[in-house]
Amino acid sequence: MLFVTVYATQFLLTASLGVIFAYLADLQDRYDLTNLELGTIAAAGFIAGLASQLLLSPLVDRGHHRMVVWVSVLSAVAGAFGFVFADSTWTLVTSRALAGVSFGLFGLVARKALIGHDISGSGSKVGGLLSFGVAGFVSGPFIGAALSGVSFEAPFLVTGTVMALLGPFAAVLISNSPIAATAVDYSDLLKLLRRPRVQAAILVHVGIWGLVGMFDATVDRYLTDLGLSSTEFAIGLLILGIPFMLLPPHAGALAERLGGGRVAVPALVLFAPAVVLYGWVGGLWTFIAIGVAEAITESYSEMGAQVLVLEATGVEQAAMGTGVLEAIGLAMAAVAAFAGPSLYGQFGPRWLFGVWGAVCLVLSGIVMLRLKAVKIPPKGITLTH
Repeated sequence: MLFVTVYATQFLLTASLGVIFAYLADLQDRYDLTNLELGTIAAAGFIAGLASQLLLSPLVDRGHHRMVVWVSVLSAVAGAFGFVFADSTWTLVTSRALAGVSFGLFGLVARKALIGHDISGSGSKVGGLLSFGVAGFVSGPFIGAALSGVSFEAPFLVTGTVMALLGPFAAVLISNSPIAATAVDYSDLLKLLRRPRVQAAILVHVGIWGLVGMFDATVDRYLTDLGLSSTEFAIGLLILGIPFMLLPPHAGALAERLGGGRVAVPALVLFAPAVVLYGWVGGLWTFIAIGVAEAITESYSEMGAQVLVLEATGVEQAAMGTGVLEAIGLAMAAVAAFAGPSLYGQFGPRWLFGVWGAVCLVLSGIVMLRLKAVKIPPKGITLTH
């Protein structure tokens, strides 16, 4: 029951984000937003998620997961309903920020509850959470398209209502789940950041989430400029999501078996040219072909990074370790989302994605250097030094 409910709630949370993601160009046109205002709205969710994860992840490892999961659920409901009543840039920013808080915190407590007291098998468990999250995200545009005929606010009203019904059920199950609690404080975050595995994982996340931020803030505008309809965009996004839905449990199990670094590094090397190719999209089918290649490499990069962190933290500090990993990723995404629309408007997609692909290739080299500072075990999640 815990797994089913947690995965379903993760699906719903990210479906709400997917609705917002697909509506960015509509929000810009509806409220006559500048590129700077659009970037601020897109970045707000990442910044709020970053702040909440850094502030509250140690509390989860200390055993205060009940409070954190309720904050996540209530933020999700408030964020969804916020878009129903938003009528200005700042109310849109606030609603987006609440959605970001919910997404960031739910992942922390969900992973902690799913892992429980046994770190073995955590790669596939965490991979399953990612799969359902992506499935929800790519379903968001279809939910928006199906309900937009009723009204602009209808998709947000429906997702907020369903979350208000399902969220408390998930919060109760997570609150009653046994977790591995330990005495940690904020100084332990700095200790984690000095571990080579964590540093390597962070660099991988910087590459991934830099693309996520740019993609989130610009791709709807980009494909609209190419002449794709909202339906074509939704179809393309759904197909792109298939690798994310299918691969993370396998990628997580592989990383756990071989070692996170042995999966993350080659995947990030292959991720870089896929990012560059995003700048050369000419229509729906090239978008799908490039996106599927990028999604495959991102799935293995992401799970390799998460397993690297779990190798360093063990079960006791899993929330704090994955929290700091995702917080730094969200910080990168916030910067990219804020700058993305303006850079896209000034330089175009080829420059935007080309430069970031080159950055990812450089990051993969630095990751390899950091992993030389620690012996990677033959089986991934075994050591905590």
